Amino acid sequence: MKKLSRKETAKINGGILPHQCFYTDSNGVRKIGCRLYPFQDSSGAWVYPLLECDSCTGDDL
Repeated sequence: MKKLSRKETAKINGGILPHQCFYTDSNGVRKIGCRLYPFQDSSGAWVYPLLECDSCTGDDL
């Protein structure tokens, strides 16, 4: 049995989507999370998150 390349492994596992990224949770485990993009608040000012990647559900803070 041959060792799979990264591209072949990504095809099998599904890879990660463009809006996803890897982050390390509070237990030190590497997980797939969502990218945090700048957004406009109610006053129209742009808010830039301190983290670039975090849990998609928001449970690991």
